[in-house]
Amino acid sequence: MVKHLLVTNDFPPKVGGIQNYLYELWRRLDPNSFVVVTTANSNADGFDAQQEFEIVRLPQKVLLPTPWLARKIREIAEHHQATFIIWDPALPVGMLAPKVGIRYGVILHGAELTIPARLPMISRWLFKILSRSRFIITAGQYPRAELERLFARSKRQLPEVFEIPPGVDPMRFEPLSEEIRGHYRKSLGITDDDFLVSSVSRLVPRKGMGTLIEAAGLLQDAHPELKVVIAGTGRDDHRLERMVKRRNVSVRLMGRVAEDDLPYLLGASDGFAMLCRNRWAGLEQEGFGIVFLEASSCSVPVVAGYSGGSTEAVTHEETGFVVYQPKSSRKAAEAISMLISNADLRAEMGRNGRRRALEEFSYDLLSEKLGKCLASIG
Repeated sequence: MVKHLLVTNDFPPKVGGIQNYLYELWRRLDPNSFVVVTTANSNADGFDAQQEFEIVRLPQKVLLPTPWLARKIREIAEHHQATFIIWDPALPVGMLAPKVGIRYGVILHGAELTIPARLPMISRWLFKILSRSRFIITAGQYPRAELERLFARSKRQLPEVFEIPPGVDPMRFEPLSEEIRGHYRKSLGITDDDFLVSSVSRLVPRKGMGTLIEAAGLLQDAHPELKVVIAGTGRDDHRLERMVKRRNVSVRLMGRVAEDDLPYLLGASDGFAMLCRNRWAGLEQEGFGIVFLEASSCSVPVVAGYSGGSTEAVTHEETGFVVYQPKSSRKAAEAISMLISNADLRAEMGRNGRRRALEEFSYDLLSEKLGKCLASIG
C-alpha cells in the first residue's frame, strides 16, 4: 500500500527546473510511500531502472484532462491503494483532480497564478481545483503570496498550505578545488586573470540576456578582463548572436550545457548573472530561480534581476545583488563592476551563499519537511 500518487507532466529524464524540483524532493522520501505517474520518454528506461521508487509512464507526451486519463489515474490509485493524489501542474492536468474522486493536493509554481488567474473562464476552473483540494504545496513565497491574494479576493477559506521552496543539492553544487576550477576554465579558454561571469537559462526575453550583453559592452573598456559565457538555447538565440557581433563584446553563447557540466561551469565562474524581469504587466515573472541557488552553493556571488521569486533565491548585498531595475544595463553593469573590483566582497558573498544553501535550501532538509507535511495529512 502506497500513501500517494504524484501525477505530473514534468519528471526526469526531461530536463528543467520543475523536473529537478520534483525529483530531488520525491527521491528522498520513503520509496514505498508513493508512485510517480508521468509521461512517456524515449530515454526513460535507463533512468527508471536506477530509481528505488516506482514510475508509471503513460503513452502520452502530455497529460491532458481527458476522460480516459481520469479513469486511468483512478485505476492506478486503486491498484496501489493510494490514499491521496498530488497533481502537478494545477492546469491543465489538475483539472481532473475533482473528477477522480480521491483526496488530493496541488503543487503551485507561480505561473499558474499569474496568467490563468486573470482569465475569467480559466480562473474559475483554477479556483475550483484549488478550493476543493485538501492541501496546496507552493514552491516558495512568491506563489504562496499569489495564492493568498487569489483567495482573499474570493473571501473563501484557503486550504492548508505547505511552503516548500526549490532547493539545491550541496554535494553536487559545491566549491571547486583550484585544480579542477583551473582545468575547466582552461577548457573554455578562460585564463586565471580573466573575470568570468556565467549565465544559464532558456534564451527568452524575460531572462534578460540582452541586458547582460549590453552591460558587458558598458564594462569592456574599464574591465577588459571581463568574459561572459551564456549557456542555454531558446527563441532569442539569433537576436542575441546579432547583439554580440554588433557590439563586439567578450560574450560567448555556448548553447546547451550538459547537466553533468553545469556544476563545473558555475563553480569555475567568478560571478553569475541573470537579469530576469517581469513582462506583460507582471503576467510573466520568475517563479524562483533555482540556478541562483546552484551558483550560491558553489560559493559564487550572483546578480539577479528583480522578478517574482528571485529575491527569495538571492539575498541582496549578502549572497549577491538584486538589480531592482532589471531592464537597465547601466544598473546591471554597476553590480557586476562591484564584484570585479572587490575580491573581499566576492569572497564574503560566496561564503554567505554557500552557508545559506546548506542551512536553508538543502534538498535533504526540504524533503524532510515535505515528508512531515505529507505525514500530517493522514
